[in-house]
Amino acid sequence: MKKALLLFWTLLMLPAMSLAQEWTQPVIPEPYDYAYQDENRSIVIDKITEDNSTCFVADVQISDVSSFHTAQFGDGQISDQAAQNGAVLAINADNYAVYDYGVIIRDGQLLRAHDTTRHMLALLPDGSLRTVSDRKANTPKQLSRQLMQDGALATFEFGPVPVINGQAASFSKTFDVISTRESRREPHTAIGMIASLHYLVIVVDGRQSGYSEDMSLQALQQMFVRYGAQTAINLDGGGSTEMWFQGQVISSPSGGKERYVSDMIWW
Repeated sequence: MKKALLLFWTLLMLPAMSLAQEWTQPVIPEPYDYAYQDENRSIVIDKITEDNSTCFVADVQISDVSSFHTAQFGDGQISDQAAQNGAVLAINADNYAVYDYGVIIRDGQLLRAHDTTRHMLALLPDGSLRTVSDRKANTPKQLSRQLMQDGALATFEFGPVPVINGQAASFSKTFDVISTRESRREPHTAIGMIASLHYLVIVVDGRQSGYSEDMSLQALQQMFVRYGAQTAINLDGGGSTEMWFQGQVISSPSGGKERYVSDMIWW
């Protein structure tokens, strides 16, 4: 009888046990300032001071690429859109609808294929991130065709790309989207990949004397290298920079309030 009961309870436990997910050790050290975990997502965040700046560093792991989401909303605030979409963590993306540049794919659909000098980040079906910094290598139509053939789920156009193959990339003096001078400091939102389905997000507050003094791209780059990112890209920054977590904006937007943007990345 006891053996039968034991077998019964073991069978009942199997579905629950199958939901357990073994996550890789986060690249940021404990104790964490913010943390969340379920069967699909493991998110830990540290609030740190780096280079006289206040930064939010998030280690994001997902069980499947379907948990990496984008949302396009024309003109809205992340706090509203994140809550409506059921997000745990959300950041501003590239604000693509404000501009008419580049190859934009969202939810696997090609939205446009235009010329640009910007750098690109592409999300692939295995959860890996690919960057494109040489825009002369392919025409927009060629690149969009290849990305669609590869099953790209989303692309983001901004830049520059600070990390390639785990190494600090050179910033071209001809990159004309934002200044890459070491003396230029700005608020930043950036995302990198530790491995497929494992991401590093860095949000740098700025333009707030006594709290956060912005950050150079070079300092941001060194953070990604130090944490072990294999690739990374700088997204829209400045007043758009924002990190939202579990119902609140945990970063401090430089304008004193959330900016209206056209899109976000969320998990």
